This record gives sequence, C-alpha cells and structure tokens, in this order.
Amino acid sequence: MFTLIKGGTVYGPEKMGVRDILVVGKTIARISERIDLPDDFNARVFPASGKIVTPGFIDLHVHILGGGGEGGPRTRTPEITLSQIARAGVTTVVGCLGTDDVTRKIETLLAKAMQLEEEGISTFIYCGSYQFPPPTITGCVRGEAVDSSKSISG
Repeated sequence: MFTLIKGGTVYGPEKMGVRDILVVGKTIARISERIDLPDDFNARVFPASGKIVTPGFIDLHVHILGGGGEGGPRTRTPEITLSQIARAGVTTVVGCLGTDDVTRKIETLLAKAMQLEEEGISTFIYCGSYQFPPPTITGCVRGEAVDSSKSISG
C-alpha cells in the first residue's frame, strides 16, 4: 500500500521545510520537495498544506487499561482508545498497571496491548505494579525481562 502525504511542513525532528512524504507499507520510502506518482500506483493521498508533519511520539508510561482506583471506585479512569492515542501524535505506547492490580490484571494489560497493536499502534508493556511481589504473566519478572518471545510488537 502506498500513502503520499503532500505539502506538509516536515520536522524529522529538525525543520525540513515543505515536503512530500511517500510511505510504502509502514516504511517511509522517500521525503522530497515534490513527489509525483503514476495513477496506477493507486496511492492514498493526504493533503497536508498548512499542517505540521512529525515523527510519531513514544509514550513510555500509559495506563492503557485505565488508571486510578486507589481512592475507591469513583477514582477509576476508563481504558484508553486508539483515537485518544492517535490524536496526541503517539505511535508507540508502553502500557503499565499502576496502583490497581486487583481489578486490573497483567494478562488483561497484555490483551489490551495486543488489541492496540492490531489497530496500528506499536505497543509494549511493563510487568509489575505498585504491589510486591509484582504481578507477572510467567511468574518470574527476571524471565519476562529477558525472554524476547514474549514481545508482542514486531
């Protein structure tokens, strides 16, 4: 799939000026002052004149299942949605449990991360919470930290 972003002011992170960006699949293939594609490329074209185009942001601490709860049920916040993440310009999140590992579980955190991954956000999770011993999926924090087969992003 080809995507062409036309005429945005590009920061990558330095200001590059007004540029077109060609994306092939999930990879930026070209950034240039002007990119013209043949009609048979069947590319999605997004006009970006007057807009700022930046790399996606990485948020290293997101309560993707919602946060709070230590002050009682009324202090709980809801799960985050893909649209909330995307509106902030974030393309990668790292999910965490926080204070509530009673009504929110590490397995549910992993499932939510997998959902966001399928929706197009690069997603990772931290094991553990505020509690000790920390909740884990495999029963061993050290094992989860080094076992690359547990990676859900890729």
